[in-house]
Amino acid sequence: MDALIYTAMSGAERTLREQQVRANNLANADTPGFRADVAFSTALATPGYGYDDRHMSQLNADGVSARHGVLKSTGRELDVAVTGEGYFAVQHRGAQEAYTRSGQFTVDADGTLTVNGRPVVG
Repeated sequence: MDALIYTAMSGAERTLREQQVRANNLANADTPGFRADVAFSTALATPGYGYDDRHMSQLNADGVSARHGVLKSTGRELDVAVTGEGYFAVQHRGAQEAYTRSGQFTVDADGTLTVNGRPVVG
């Protein structure tokens, strides 16, 4: 009975997480530039003597789908899109470099090219 509870509860927890991921994906499907979340899990044997028949569901890592969305014309001169693989490099929190596929470029008051308020790295 103990082994069944381990299996059932870890499976229920993973199912709940999967539902959260799917609900988020559905809620944001029409958001420009949205990338769907992907959850990965595997079965993990519980270590220790006498636990051979107990298996838990283990979260490996959450990922983001790199699948391309539909290109929509915005009518803005500075909006661009990445076709194929690739990212735009932006400055994040000081000197750190981050990457985005958002192509909603703007020019701030100082004349700096930005994406979502982050300066674009040359």
